[in-house]
Amino acid sequence: MLIFFTGKTAAGKAVELDDKNAGSHRWYAIMCGYVSEFDNVQNKIKNGYLFKEHLDKAIELQPEDPLQYYLLGRWCYTVSQLSWIERKVAATLFGNPPTSTVQEALQNFLRAEEMHPGYSKYNYMYMAKCYKDLGQKAVALKYCDEASAMPSVTREDIDAQKELEALTACLRQ
Repeated sequence: MLIFFTGKTAAGKAVELDDKNAGSHRWYAIMCGYVSEFDNVQNKIKNGYLFKEHLDKAIELQPEDPLQYYLLGRWCYTVSQLSWIERKVAATLFGNPPTSTVQEALQNFLRAEEMHPGYSKYNYMYMAKCYKDLGQKAVALKYCDEASAMPSVTREDIDAQKELEALTACLRQ
């Protein structure tokens, strides 16, 4: 856990040193995401806003990086799934709660795939989740099957495969 806070601090210094470096903004956003997993609700929401702000800056500076669209898709999907009470807490603490839709999430995942076909198992899994949420079960299953056919090389791929198996089972019911 301490490593994430240290990483966020280091990434913040990188942004201070070179505000025009997309990688610095991307890594600061990523570290905000990691830190939010271990923080209180108020800081979790604050880090969510910082994540989006720095990811937007990274995309502005380097729009051809598929990782950034995948990360934006994850942010959009997560925000689209916030409960009413989570939105109220964000509004109370920060004025405006973050907003996004499953459709916006899907567009970002599709953009990452368009830029780099076969980008990642997780990207396919999130496309499948989006299509499921949009009521397009057959398309969701197609993406589950395509992702499952991809080799599991990294730990992330193995984790994605487990989630894909659960999602596929749910879709086949």
